[in-house]
Amino acid sequence: MLSKRNIIYVLFLFIVIGQLCFAGGSKQNIDILLIIEQWTEIEHRLAAEEIHADILDDIGKFQESLQFYLDSEIYRIYRYAPFSTGTSFGFSAPNEIPEIQTAYELTFSFKDAILKGEQEKTKHISAYISGNLIQALKQNTEAELFASAAYFRLFIAFVIFITLTAVVIHLLYKELIKSLRREAESSIFSSAILLAQESERSRLSRELHDTIAQDLRYLSMEMEKIGKTEGKTEREKLCNEAASLQTDLISKVRNICDYLVPPDFRFQGLPDALRRHCLEFGKRTGLDCRINIEENTKLDFIDEEKQLQIFRIVQEALANIEKHAKATEAIVMLRCDNNRCISVCISDDGKGFNPPGERKHYSNIHLGIRGMNERAAYLGGTLEIKSEIGEGSLVFLKIPGNI
Repeated sequence: MLSKRNIIYVLFLFIVIGQLCFAGGSKQNIDILLIIEQWTEIEHRLAAEEIHADILDDIGKFQESLQFYLDSEIYRIYRYAPFSTGTSFGFSAPNEIPEIQTAYELTFSFKDAILKGEQEKTKHISAYISGNLIQALKQNTEAELFASAAYFRLFIAFVIFITLTAVVIHLLYKELIKSLRREAESSIFSSAILLAQESERSRLSRELHDTIAQDLRYLSMEMEKIGKTEGKTEREKLCNEAASLQTDLISKVRNICDYLVPPDFRFQGLPDALRRHCLEFGKRTGLDCRINIEENTKLDFIDEEKQLQIFRIVQEALANIEKHAKATEAIVMLRCDNNRCISVCISDDGKGFNPPGERKHYSNIHLGIRGMNERAAYLGGTLEIKSEIGEGSLVFLKIPGNI
């Protein structure tokens, strides 16, 4: 909760701002010391019993100075300052300020007493006016200190406000740049996805044409030969060749389906799916593909979609080894610690390459590596690729335990 003094400070800040904004064309302020000097001169004349017409003019000027002070902008600000006298000065209306207002009102009685020649009353009123002016001078000093502190607080608040505004603008600018970069990367990646889909369709078309279609045509020719062959031995030989070719066709079709259709993680976990894939990869490519997974490793705490993303990263890494590495062996390692942090490492002894830097634009990164990075980001993890020419390559995927 704000204290009474803090509330006054806040009100004072707003008042100062208002006065500074609207007091530019107003009349100049008068110093209270000048008022006291005027009154001191009048008292000296009274003490010397120099009561004549000029003193009435001095009293008139003194009244004008008091009124000028009461109407001044600085007085309007000071009346909100909290004083140590215990008075309600800080909360009074402009016409209820006791010291200056009382001194101003007493000048009329003082002037009237002089005109009537009432010396005792004149001295009594003079002493009362002097006391009020001394108290006003004290309050004026406190008000000036208060105003200085308030101006300083206003300056500090303004500096803090400007600083915070600059920080907020800077943060918003950074977020805007990030948003624009993400939008641009998303657009590029969407285009890359379309290109990848077309590329994959073309690859499947070539593979079906160069393997399945050619084998089917050859099998059709073999079947025609069987129908035209009369010798039993030759017929049996052709039938055996056709059966072998048919088995190869089934195997090729199954391989294509296995690559396109993801494993069913409802019936087998990710570790078993990776073991099976590495076994079939080794048989198909002739590479020594080894997998290292600790016994009883369970990853059922992550859903099927995330398991599929991990599987696809391993699948893509092995596909890159098959296409580009010219390796003799590949090793896949899967680990899961007590904090459910998953680590996957795929390495080979191939010819190696220069991996793309983390800060390079997507268009400069191999499409397969780009897809692996996107899958790792979807998992909330990081993907690191290390390789050197002639030193093989290593793909390291790390996924935190809070996925």
